[in-house]
Amino acid sequence: MLNVQRLLLPDTNQSPLHILAGVKIADRLGETSNTLEVIFLVPAKASLTSGALHEALGSTVHNSLVKGKPVTLPSGAQMRCETMKTLQWVTKPSVIIAVFASQDMMDKVDALQNLVAVVAVPWTPDAIEDWNKTWSPQVLGKPKKVGTSAQAATKLIDDPVVEQAMKSLTSVANLATNVLHPSDEDLAKRILRILRSRDHGEPAENIKLWAIRNGWLPKAAERLETLAEKAFALRAKPKLDNPVHAEQSYQRWADAAGS
Repeated sequence: MLNVQRLLLPDTNQSPLHILAGVKIADRLGETSNTLEVIFLVPAKASLTSGALHEALGSTVHNSLVKGKPVTLPSGAQMRCETMKTLQWVTKPSVIIAVFASQDMMDKVDALQNLVAVVAVPWTPDAIEDWNKTWSPQVLGKPKKVGTSAQAATKLIDDPVVEQAMKSLTSVANLATNVLHPSDEDLAKRILRILRSRDHGEPAENIKLWAIRNGWLPKAAERLETLAEKAFALRAKPKLDNPVHAEQSYQRWADAAGS
């Protein structure tokens, strides 16, 4: 999910017609990337059968999606509807439009494979604040400065030594699962304790967001957040097993960070 194109279509007036704009954008992204599958993701079946989406999509498209039938978009791509419950995996390259997007929905999207692009359409501006901070998506409708093509990525970890330590962990951890392997968890604990022993710290939430941006699945990143919160909250510097090896590790991170 690291090379996925991500776009945010903020809904400032909660208009159902805003959803239709999102569909058009997803269709255009599918056309430019030669992707023939678009997934219309809603929170639940009730989100689709309520009146707002009927108005936005029109009777023909809406009725097909309610019946579980795909519809053909102008580009030729097939768009099908999924809910948070029914969408388990994506088997071929697809564009996904996250309708009434919440942070839980975007966490689910971040865990999917085979996505070419994501169009997020939250119902309220702050509904997916963490996702925005993690990925710095292109905000549609937002004026661009001359000479820029996308929103600059937010720096998630301010301390360069902490960032190098997280890169070291990421390089060896198994990122293919939402559950940290016990050996990876033990290594994470050790790295975080080494950092705390040298008076380094970072908001644990930033550690989680950084991890997701760098290939961790959301649940595993949440576990790393918990470990970071515990380690950095220690009042006293922790004692370390094999202090010589810990010092060597720390020096590698510090050297890489230019400290």
